[in-house]
Amino acid sequence: MSKYSDLIQATAERMLDLMKQGTIPWRRPWNDPNAPQNGSINGPWNPTTGKAYRGSNTLILRGAQLVHGYEDSRWLTYKQAAVIGAQVKRGEKGQQIAYWDFSKTGKAKDGDEPLAEGEEKSGYQGPSVFVATVFHSSQVEGMPEPPPPFIMPELIRNLRVRELLDKHQPNVNHDGGNRAFYSIAADSIHLPKHHTFSDDVSYQATLLHELAHWTGAKHRLDRDQTGRFGSQDYAKEELVAELSSLFISERLGIGVGREHEGQHAAYLQSWMKALADDPKTLFRAASQAEKVMTFLDIPAFEREPLPVVRKEQEAEKPASTQVAESSEKGGARGRKKERERDVA
Repeated sequence: MSKYSDLIQATAERMLDLMKQGTIPWRRPWNDPNAPQNGSINGPWNPTTGKAYRGSNTLILRGAQLVHGYEDSRWLTYKQAAVIGAQVKRGEKGQQIAYWDFSKTGKAKDGDEPLAEGEEKSGYQGPSVFVATVFHSSQVEGMPEPPPPFIMPELIRNLRVRELLDKHQPNVNHDGGNRAFYSIAADSIHLPKHHTFSDDVSYQATLLHELAHWTGAKHRLDRDQTGRFGSQDYAKEELVAELSSLFISERLGIGVGREHEGQHAAYLQSWMKALADDPKTLFRAASQAEKVMTFLDIPAFEREPLPVVRKEQEAEKPASTQVAESSEKGGARGRKKERERDVA
């Protein structure tokens, strides 16, 4: 097996173990006293780039944080730690994640589809994937204290959601009784009345979950939405919508609400079965969820990266100095040869 296949298998096993405890591995329960407050942007991120990890790496690192009890969400490589003047502690074991290179992808043959994350298909030059190791900030000496959590102001959060709806114009109806659902036949979203939700965040989380289903229509992202309630196909589409709403929350600061969490807990058994049957299930769903992010065009949240305090030796010495030194050495050799000719 390749390193990437090993990573897929190890991730599936970890997630299954957490699910068996009745936990949604990538979310903290709404009533957890240590759960981030509403509006908090709290996904795993790299302090040397200021960017959040994406796709399956988000799930891998969230699972690791849950298993090890990490409160901080910063992860970086060994070399990145050195660049900011820090050092990974001796004996620490890192967490593997996947990096993708799309620079050399080729066109698929007639009838072929481009690879989704974690898939292999002959006849198509897909993106190259390699496994890298990152370390949690608590495993690194010399790391500065984490910045205070960024809380998306409620006014800005509401504005972003409104902009999202205005841009894509989904058909949203508040006539769902006590249910929230997306109707494939009518291509419309149906929700309970706004006042029946415990708070605005719960309402927005449910709305964005159904909006993720809305993107799967044939004339949009064309996902398989034919599965009946209780089937594995239905559960897989729910997993895509769940991860999509998670990724959206990491950009807009919309946490999971009580109603939203209760709905997803009902799918745990189906997700466990799908993951046990095929370890790539979670990676495929994460890839589809990233496509939802691209389709909805929700801007990623970025932080200020840490300054570089130690550069490579080549960069420490300016090129002009090196040229000057070589010129001086050359001039000295020339003068020495002239003296030797004079002596002769």
